[in-house]
Amino acid sequence: MSLYNSLKEVSHTLKDDKQSGLYEQLVDLSAQALELQQEVHRLTVENANLRKNSQIENQIQRHKEPYLTLRYDNERILYCARCWDYEQKLVQVKCMESGDYRCMQCNNTGSYEDIFKPNTKLRANTQRVVLFVK
Repeated sequence: MSLYNSLKEVSHTLKDDKQSGLYEQLVDLSAQALELQQEVHRLTVENANLRKNSQIENQIQRHKEPYLTLRYDNERILYCARCWDYEQKLVQVKCMESGDYRCMQCNNTGSYEDIFKPNTKLRANTQRVVLFVK
């Protein structure tokens, strides 16, 4: 039996017995228990997000220009360093064939061609992808 159900059962018993003082205390206790349950849920979600961000952070490779790539990503997709640093969002940048890139979210721009090996093929991205990690 859950805490909420137990409190509910006791409150019905007290209400029937006309124990108004005890009943009011129990109602207050029920409200506090509900607030604590909500806080536990909020902290659980926050903890999961922090763990996910930590896992992503461990995969991030930073470069001279303000963009990121992820280790073990064979496609070498570029993400905006500014969006990650300020919002913890992996936002894929748009890569142009000229060797420049642009973040469609924050307008961060730069050049990527100088860090990639000549034999490495970089896919020109025509769409942006936003992964919300928060």
